[in-house]
Amino acid sequence: MVSGHNVKFGWGDCLYLLTSRWPLVLLIGSIVFLGGAAVKRNVPTLYEAEARLSLGSPRLVEAPEVAKADFRTRPVHDPVREAAELGSRALLSEVAGPLGLAARWELHDVEALMTRLSSRVKVEVLPQSNGILLRALDDSPAAACELTNAIADRFVGRKDAEAVAEARAKVLRLEEEIRERHREVDSIETGLVALLAEGESGSSATVEDRRRRLVSVKNLIHSLEAKHQLAVIEAGEAKGTARLVAPALPDRAVAMMPFWLSVPGLLGSGLIVGTFSVIGISLAFRRSRWNAIADLMGRFQLHFAGFAPIGGNASVSPGELPASFLEPYREVRNRLLRLPFEDCVWLNVMPMRSATAGGESIVHLASVLADSGRTVLVIDADFRRPALHVFFEAGHHPGLSDYLSGEMRLEETVIRSRRANLWFMPTGPLHEDPGGLLNGKRMQDLVRDLRSRFDYILVSSPSIHEVSDAVVLTSMADHNAVFTPYRGFSARRLRETRVALETVNASLSGILLTTPADGGRNPQTPISNVRRESGAGVR
Repeated sequence: MVSGHNVKFGWGDCLYLLTSRWPLVLLIGSIVFLGGAAVKRNVPTLYEAEARLSLGSPRLVEAPEVAKADFRTRPVHDPVREAAELGSRALLSEVAGPLGLAARWELHDVEALMTRLSSRVKVEVLPQSNGILLRALDDSPAAACELTNAIADRFVGRKDAEAVAEARAKVLRLEEEIRERHREVDSIETGLVALLAEGESGSSATVEDRRRRLVSVKNLIHSLEAKHQLAVIEAGEAKGTARLVAPALPDRAVAMMPFWLSVPGLLGSGLIVGTFSVIGISLAFRRSRWNAIADLMGRFQLHFAGFAPIGGNASVSPGELPASFLEPYREVRNRLLRLPFEDCVWLNVMPMRSATAGGESIVHLASVLADSGRTVLVIDADFRRPALHVFFEAGHHPGLSDYLSGEMRLEETVIRSRRANLWFMPTGPLHEDPGGLLNGKRMQDLVRDLRSRFDYILVSSPSIHEVSDAVVLTSMADHNAVFTPYRGFSARRLRETRVALETVNASLSGILLTTPADGGRNPQTPISNVRRESGAGVR
C-alpha cells in the first residue's frame, strides 16, 4: 500500500491480492492445519450415547372408550419441566458419585466436575411422542452408555419414588380419616346411651337424628376402608410416569469431534486465517511510493516504473484533470524522457492479464508526454479487446488492420485530438489472422514511416500470456511495459512476463502500477472535446 495516494481497496483488489498471494495463503493455511492437527492429537475423542425415555403410560392397543369405575385424576405431564429436571445439577450430582466421575475425569473440584458433566449432557424434548431424548458424552462408547443409562435410571427411579411416596401418603390420609370416623362413632354411641338413660325426659327427635348420623358414619367407614384397601394395593404396585424405552448401547455410540478440529474444519480455518492474514498484512504495513518503485526497479532491473491512477475523467483535453491526478504520470514521463533514443521511442504497453483495466493509463501517459512538447501517437493493437477508441470518441474502424490489409492509406486511419501533439490510431476491424497482418511487409513499412513522424509511439498490446499478437508487437518495440494493479501485484507473474519477453529477444523495461482514484468516473467513459481529423500525423 502506498502512502500519499488516496486509493480505495475494493473486492476486486482483494480477489486479485489473494490470487497473487496464494502461496502465502496456502503456507499460513498449512501452518494452521498442522497446528490444529497437533491440538487434535492432544484432545481426547468423545463418544455420544443416546437413550430415549417415555412419559406417561400410553396404551399399546387402541380400544373404544367405555365407562370406567376409575374416577382418579390422571397426572398432567409437562415434558419441558421433566426435561429440565432430567438435566438439572441436582439429579446429575446423584450420578457423579456412584460412577466415580471425579476419578475418571481427574477433577476433584466439585464445581469443575459439575460444570463438565452439565456440558456433556444434552436433553431434547420429543413433544409428538411425549418423550425425552437424552444424550451424554464420555471418553469411550462404554463409558458414554454407562453415563447415559445411569442418568436415565436415576430419573426413572426418582419418578418411581415420587409415585410410591404419593401413594403411601394417600394410604396414611385414609387411615387417619378412618380413625377420625371411628372416634366420631364412639362419640355418637356415648351420646345415645346418655339420652336413653334419661328415659321420658329425652327427646325422641334427637335420638332419631343421632341414630341416622351413626348409620351414615358407619357406612362412610366401610367406604373408607374399601378405599384404604385399594390404596394399599396401589402403593405396592406404584410406578413412576417415566420409562426407559430405548437404553444407550455401545455399538450405537457416535464419535464426536468439534467441527473446527475435523479435516474440513481445519482446512476451512486455515484458508480463512490465511486469507485475512494476507489482507491484513497488506492493509497494515504501509510503505512509501518511492520505496515501492525503488524495490521494483532494483528487483527487475527496469528503466522506469511508477503509479498510474485510473477511474478519473479520461479526457485528453487540456485542463480537464487536476494536477494531483496527473502527477504520477508526469513522474513516469520524466523517466521516459531520459530513455536513450535517436529519432523515436516505440513503447509497447501490455496488461498482466486481460481483465486488468489499463487503457486509461495509456491515454493519460500519452497526454503528459504530449504536454512536454513531444509528438505522440497512440496505437490500439489489441484487436480482440479494443478499448482506447472510446477515450477519443471514435469508432475502432477504420484503423490499423485497414492499413495493414491495404484497404486504406495511413492518413485515413489516424485521429488527431484537441490536445496538441497527440494522435490516435484505432484497431480497425478484427482480421481472421491478426498475427499474420502484424508480420507482413506493410507493418514493417508502417514502423519505418511512423518512426520518422513521431517522437513517442505508445502501442496498446494484448497480454503476452494469452495471444500470439503480443509476441510480434514486443519484438518490434524499443521498450516493453506492463501495467498491473498495485494492490496484490504478483512478483512471480512479473518474472514470468520477463522470461516470456526474453524468449522473443525483448526485454521488460517498465512497470505501471494502476491504483483506483477516489471520486473518479468509469475508466471506460468516453471523452468529449475531441475531434477526428484526417491527414494528421505528419510533422
